[in-house]
Amino acid sequence: MPKSEAEKTAEAERIQQAQQRLAAAKVTRDQRKDDAEFDFWSSVAAAIDSGELKQTEACDAIGYKREYVRRQLIEVRAKAEARAKDPASDSTD
Repeated sequence: MPKSEAEKTAEAERIQQAQQRLAAAKVTRDQRKDDAEFDFWSSVAAAIDSGELKQTEACDAIGYKREYVRRQLIEVRAKAEARAKDPASDSTD
């Protein structure tokens, strides 16, 4: 038995709403991943900047090579500077 126009419309709306929820969930997930990465590399930078660890010691602790850590630290410091200039861009849960 074919679906009525009302049933087709209701189904299409249900599908669209579900797709919108999934798209929003993906955006939230991506933002949380970005925030977690920022927090992690900020912690690494803080340990190195404070003199608590040398970069090589931090690399040993986290299992990354020095060049990769160096690039990540450059990136996180640039992001921190950008966030300090524009506090409205910080994400909040």
